[in-house]
Amino acid sequence: MSECPDWPDYSEKEWQAVGRVWIKGYMDHNIIPIRLSPAFILSCCQGVSSVDEELLMMSFLRYLSVTERESVEKVLEGNLEEIDEEDLLDLFSRMGSHCLPSKDKIRAAIVVMAHKALLQEPKFIIDCFHSSIHNAVPRLLTKESIMELYENKRPTNRKVAQMIKPSNESLNPQEQAALTYLLRYVRSLDQRKLEIFLRFCTGSSVLCKDSIEVTFNRLCGLSRRPVAHTCGAVLELPCTYSSYPDFRAELDSVLSGDCFTMDIL
Repeated sequence: MSECPDWPDYSEKEWQAVGRVWIKGYMDHNIIPIRLSPAFILSCCQGVSSVDEELLMMSFLRYLSVTERESVEKVLEGNLEEIDEEDLLDLFSRMGSHCLPSKDKIRAAIVVMAHKALLQEPKFIIDCFHSSIHNAVPRLLTKESIMELYENKRPTNRKVAQMIKPSNESLNPQEQAALTYLLRYVRSLDQRKLEIFLRFCTGSSVLCKDSIEVTFNRLCGLSRRPVAHTCGAVLELPCTYSSYPDFRAELDSVLSGDCFTMDIL
């Protein structure tokens, strides 16, 4: 999870426009950019002073790499003897410090580091977003409401599998096999591929639909491929696969294309 990206060529007017796009997505489709940290989102809604240390550190841990996160968690838990000083020094160096503080001050230094990375550095962007977002989203008033929305919108294998519903309850053996392959495939995906699959079916990498309707066709040969209709969250699925490996390879090929890359922002 990252803090808000920083593009120096974006002016105040342009960042305010991005904030209005953010609001439009939330008001119309109840979605938020969950790749941004909860601390950043809350500060955009209620100001930097609304972010307490608990939310700040939780957001910072998500922002770090796995190795960095493990080291910082040991500090926060008070296990100072288990700290790998080299890993911590790499983190402090990346954040602009060239030496480690003493052990009695290291926790406070990490809190300052988190505040700088997630709130101070993107402060200009936070202020621009705040001018567009403040009071426009009354349900995002507290840390609890924002974390609840994050939890509800974050896709998991189980949630996405439960969304998949065949359009017809009475399936023939070929259709049932294809549906079984699809559910098996969804349950096997890592988080990144799961978000790509969800975006393929619904147009969004966060949960914004109640279900994904599955219909079936009998395409075969070179014309065989799954077809998604994102406006209605409908997935047309061929029922002509002879095995799960064939199904997986074909869907992997579809989802591995760069057509899902959004590089406008």
